[in-house]
Amino acid sequence: MFSFPWWLSLAIGFLSLSEEILWVRVVGFSFQTLPFAFAFVLACYLVGIALGAAYGKRLCARAANLYALGAVFLAVAACGDIVTPKLIALIGRYPRAELPLFAAVVIIAAALKSILFPIAHHLGSVSEGPQVGRSVSRIYFGNIIGATLGPLVTGFVALDYLSVDECFALIAGACLLISLACALKARQPLFIVAPLLAAALLSAFVAQVARPGPGALRAMAVGQQSLTHFAANRHGIIHTVATDAGDFVFGGNVYDGIASTDVDRNSNRLDRVYLLALMHPGAKRVLAVGMSTGAWIRAVQGFPGVQSIDVVEINSAYVDLMRQYPALVPVLTDPRVHIHIDDGRRWLRRNPDARFDLVIQNTTYHWRSNAGNLLSREYLQNVRQHMNPGAVLTTNTTGSFDVLATMGAVFPYAYRYANFGYASDRPLQPNFALLTGIQRPDGGPFRTLAPYGSVVAYLAMARLEPVDSFNARHTGADAQIITDDNLLSEYRHGMRFGPALLQALQPRAAPEFKFDEP
Repeated sequence: MFSFPWWLSLAIGFLSLSEEILWVRVVGFSFQTLPFAFAFVLACYLVGIALGAAYGKRLCARAANLYALGAVFLAVAACGDIVTPKLIALIGRYPRAELPLFAAVVIIAAALKSILFPIAHHLGSVSEGPQVGRSVSRIYFGNIIGATLGPLVTGFVALDYLSVDECFALIAGACLLISLACALKARQPLFIVAPLLAAALLSAFVAQVARPGPGALRAMAVGQQSLTHFAANRHGIIHTVATDAGDFVFGGNVYDGIASTDVDRNSNRLDRVYLLALMHPGAKRVLAVGMSTGAWIRAVQGFPGVQSIDVVEINSAYVDLMRQYPALVPVLTDPRVHIHIDDGRRWLRRNPDARFDLVIQNTTYHWRSNAGNLLSREYLQNVRQHMNPGAVLTTNTTGSFDVLATMGAVFPYAYRYANFGYASDRPLQPNFALLTGIQRPDGGPFRTLAPYGSVVAYLAMARLEPVDSFNARHTGADAQIITDDNLLSEYRHGMRFGPALLQALQPRAAPEFKFDEP
């Protein structure tokens, strides 16, 4: 059963689907994790597989030595994998042409490997007799095993330890080994030259990767010229960019906050979190879903009476990033702070008895892939079950009328301030007099007079507007309820994907409200 063609079929499935995972990461990063990115890569891969398999079938009818043919195409595929990171970095220089260029490269990459599947099928199955069905199914079974293991190993293991460049290099190396094995099976010394030449190219590329350099994804990062930190694991890619207002944080190439706790300059608009202390002065237990660099958690540490802060963050790289900023390190040393590296929904399910006075979600843009998992009606209902009587939830709407409408559908009292929503089972009204009891991140007390633009100045003007009246003033918004099933926040709002012709085929974007002054 485990003949060489069977192993060849398994290897092709493993390498091809592993590379698809890498392309999803590359294209997703380039297009800021829009939900359309996965569908785009999948479509291109299916086209490439179809073209490659069709061409491979034609070759099987003409070639006399299929092992030799396999050795050549695997060597060509290895060369393509070797130069792919350089191509990615080059494509990143031409943002207007990224979509067609990515499509061409992905289709070619998929086609080069899928050529081998008809060859493995032709070598490993019989064409007549009672064993035809069994021999064909064996080859398919090997390919299915490889195609299943590839995404699991690459997506859940390899990307936790290796960069995208290194993963492409490993796939190229595996292609070379299989190419050499095919050349040896062909028993024609001349065909051994192909994998050897590709191996020389791979060695040269590995030498380049080993040198300090921008890397494929760094070359496409927002603000790459001012990069201060860059980290990647299986959960995503994080980088920071130096600015006058502090280091801007990007998750998946999308803005994710500022590593700043300056309450006077207030570039991070910390007034939105301090507003909670003015509405719930007796809060003891706090839950924060999503942490970024922890600036908001640092603010909550100064709330009077807070006894414990549970932080649920899916990406452990943020914890490492926080250590690079002395002003944020106290979050990691405070015994009241408990950081859980987990998915927010999963953590809530695993802790059904946990109850909180404040729930804070300064999470990502509503239009990003999977953002609806933390915005849907079902999720908010689950959060409400973890809230004590009188507790307050705040979440970043990032300009979405739908997020506000969904909060209003779950909670009897829901309000808007700036671009945030605040909800509770009781009416909310901030008490500005409570500000003097809050400790600043630098250790001092807040004073009621402060420069324009500071936390104090914003809070002095803060007004909560009921969600119903706000949405009623914007009748053209057509606010709808986000659910786990409709993916409303991801496909109805935000940026469109690709050129105008492709955008015309996508759902019409709903309007967004702007981040206005209080």
